[in-house]
This record gives sequence, C-alpha cells and structure tokens, in this order.
Amino acid sequence: MSTPSRCFGLLIAVVLAAVPAAASWQAAELIYVPAVAQTEGAGSSDWRTDLYITNMDDVDIDVAMVYLPSGLVDNGFRVSDRSTWLGPREGEGFGWVNENLADIPPNGTVVLRDVVGEYWVDQAGLNGLGAMIVFAYEAGTLEDDGSRVDALAIANARIFNDTIVWIPNPNGHGFIEQDATYGQSMPGVAWYNLADPAAVTDELDYSYMVLVAGEQSPGYRYNLGLLNGSDPQTTITISIQPFQPDGEPYLDENDNPLITVQTVPPLAHLQFFRIFNAAWGLEMVEGSMIKVSFLAWASNSPDPVPGFTTYGSLIDEASGDPTTFMGSFAMPYDVDCVWPEGVEATATMVAPERRAKYPVQFPPR
Repeated sequence: MSTPSRCFGLLIAVVLAAVPAAASWQAAELIYVPAVAQTEGAGSSDWRTDLYITNMDDVDIDVAMVYLPSGLVDNGFRVSDRSTWLGPREGEGFGWVNENLADIPPNGTVVLRDVVGEYWVDQAGLNGLGAMIVFAYEAGTLEDDGSRVDALAIANARIFNDTIVWIPNPNGHGFIEQDATYGQSMPGVAWYNLADPAAVTDELDYSYMVLVAGEQSPGYRYNLGLLNGSDPQTTITISIQPFQPDGEPYLDENDNPLITVQTVPPLAHLQFFRIFNAAWGLEMVEGSMIKVSFLAWASNSPDPVPGFTTYGSLIDEASGDPTTFMGSFAMPYDVDCVWPEGVEATATMVAPERRAKYPVQFPPR
C-alpha cells in the first residue's frame, strides 16, 4: 500500500487523509464517541451515559446515531440500514426516534439521558458497553438513499457512576444517604482525527497514538479502550506497547519488549480491563505511557478507509472515580498542510469526493 504525502493542498489534506488535530478540533459531520455505557462495573459501580450534542452550524440540524456494542464482533451490519439507529423523525426508517434530535437550532444543545440504556439495552437487549457513531446534517434533508446536506456538530458523553453518598444530617444527628453521581467525560472524535496507516511521511507519522498516565496498583486500575473506526468491511491489527517512566519498554523474562497484538473486526469496540496486569502481568506501575499502533489492515471494500481511536481510563479502586485520557498523536498539528497559504477554506465541505472518504456512510432505508 502506498503512503501518500499529507500536503497535497487543502482538499487532499482534509479529505483523503485523516488529518489529526488538537482535542479542541471536534466539530464534524461524522463523530465517533469512543466509549458509552450502561453496565455494572468493578467494585459495585453502576455506569450510565448522558450524551450531549451541540449544533455548530448556522442552520438547524438533525442528528442520527448508532450504537456499537463492545466485543470481538463485526459491527459492520449495524450501519447497513436504519433499523438499528436512533433518529430524529418518524417515517424515516429509524429503529427508534427521539424528536429532540430534530431541528436543533444553531448553538443549541440536546441532552440524551442514559442513552445506551434507554434504547439499545432496554429495547434491543444488547450489552451495555460500547461506542457510538453520530451523524449531523441539515434539518429535513435526509433522503431515502442516505444522501443529505452535511452539517457540523460536537458530541460529548458523560459516563458516570450512579451511586449514593453519606452526608451530614441537616438535623445534626449522624449521616443520611443521598443519591449522587461522579464520572468522566468522553469527547467525541471527529472522523478526520482517526489514526491513519497511510498518513506517514519522512517527517510525520499519524499511524499511532499514545496514552499517558498509565497506572496499576492497589489504589488504581487502568483500562484501555479501542475503536476500529474504519469502513464496515475493514479489519485492523494493532499493537499495544507499554513504556516505563524512563522511556524504556517493559521487558519480559527473556528481555523482549512486552507487546500485545490485537486484531479488531470492523467497527468493533474493545476495552482491556486492568491492562497492565491482565495483558502484561505488571503489578505496580506508575507514570507509564502506552503506544497504540497500526500493524496491518485487511478489507473487502473496493475503497477502504482504515482508522482507529483509543482512550485510557484511570480509575480509583476505592471510590470508583474515573479519569479519561484520550489518545494523542505524537506529532504536532501540521497547520501549513491543513491551511496552506492562498487557499480559502470553508467551514463545511460537502463535495461528493469528501463524503466518499467518510469511513462510514449513512445507510439507505
């Protein structure tokens, strides 16, 4: 497979290569939320997800989404028709409808409470850990064949533990129970921020991501999540390698680097629980970095678009309080490549050639 340069002008840089950007570059027409949940966890934790969607365009928008349950399973079929989707309007062929997702005004925000449980767990019987794909488009423009006028949105999830806390009794006699939550944010990843195996030159390499703050101890555990964000016919193989605080790789008893190789089916979400211990047998880890890299990909698609994103979750063993660490590119944002001098950029590029490079296409009815 060839490795094209990323600097072929604005159209190629933005369209043909998955241009990575800082975490603040989230607005997109196609967004991956790398983790969502309605499930019980370790230490009697009880996880739920609220999803926040904000219209960043200058027109009213509609939003539709599909849930990808976790596991080594091919989720490609879930994007092949709308029967597994949550959409904004009756009569458009969606399996579920929430009218709040229709006609979201500019700068407006919709909040979906316990979105995984409300639709895909309670109604479809799926497991309650996975990821989400979100599409945004101009209100009322969706056609039966899936064509539409793209629009910009930002999606963010709050994944929280639904629990109780003990607070002082206001009457002054001991303590009383009170419902409470605590949790972590999970920013949506724009489609152009996926790791890209073709985005490698002599100067830049966006084919891998790094995760920081790796820790394993009696006080903390570290989970690693991975989403194959490729097209529905592409399987990827990635390597996961931990590094010590001094930058050296962890080694096994034969002085070989500890590396986990994982093949991930199309649109599959995986979460490695307590990865340092479960994958590498490490008991006491602090300040580790993990490198998640493309090794290979295989596809039946005539026009494959491979990509992935990853995240780390550091969890306090006593309280269950989690902290999110999103995968980061190790290279700087290439401003000159994305915004070349003399080229006028538009906020939304809806040309057919751009839409053709989305990893996932909107399904027909």
